[in-house]
Amino acid sequence: MSFPSNGLPQGLTTELDEFLARNDFVDLYKYYNWRNDNYNDGFPDILNIENTLIASDRNEGISLRDVRTVADWGKLRNPARIEGSEIVLPPRTLHGTNNIPSESLAHSPLAPVLLLERNIEKGIGPTYLSKVLRFGLPTEYGAIDTRCVRVFGEGDPRTQRHHWLNLRTRNDGYGWYISKAQRAWPSDYDIWLNILRYFSQKLLSTCPHPEAFVHCGLRSNNKWACADIEMAIFAYASQFTT
Repeated sequence: MSFPSNGLPQGLTTELDEFLARNDFVDLYKYYNWRNDNYNDGFPDILNIENTLIASDRNEGISLRDVRTVADWGKLRNPARIEGSEIVLPPRTLHGTNNIPSESLAHSPLAPVLLLERNIEKGIGPTYLSKVLRFGLPTEYGAIDTRCVRVFGEGDPRTQRHHWLNLRTRNDGYGWYISKAQRAWPSDYDIWLNILRYFSQKLLSTCPHPEAFVHCGLRSNNKWACADIEMAIFAYASQFTT
């Protein structure tokens, strides 16, 4: 189970409770589908990339090569443009010495985001910064994808269904993206993470993880990680977006 949520206004938590009452997160989690990753096949690429980035964080640090692996998985249009330091997150940025999530992240989850922004000079924005953290520490992080922002944030009135975030996505004719050059970044990512934490605490022990995730120690049996919540919400958003 993730860290407890903090700082969410009462009006937003009321909306989250209403969303929770109207939607079955178990079904949404099972509906998640991205390229080779689907529930029936056990989310194989997600499993492999989580194992890779978690091992990197616990040993030599998360590398630019790891970032490019995440970019390839997410179908980033120009992964060759990614440039930066060889190690973008120093060892144990995300995990403590006992291999559990670093306690400092409970109240400062954005600190690794700022490190990534310093160490990756160009080539990725908020979506892929958040994906790197999602794979490096899935219990505490989930991606902030353009589909989710179009449905839960701003920028696409056609698909917006909720207004949980002020973060805005844009499409200048080459596909949807989230710009770092907006007031709501990265502060709204903190809100997003606390939304994922909130749902994780509310749902308790109902997540039907594929067995390999539990066997590898990536998940506690049936406990919702932030990344699991984000996968369910992505499946919800995908009903309205392409």
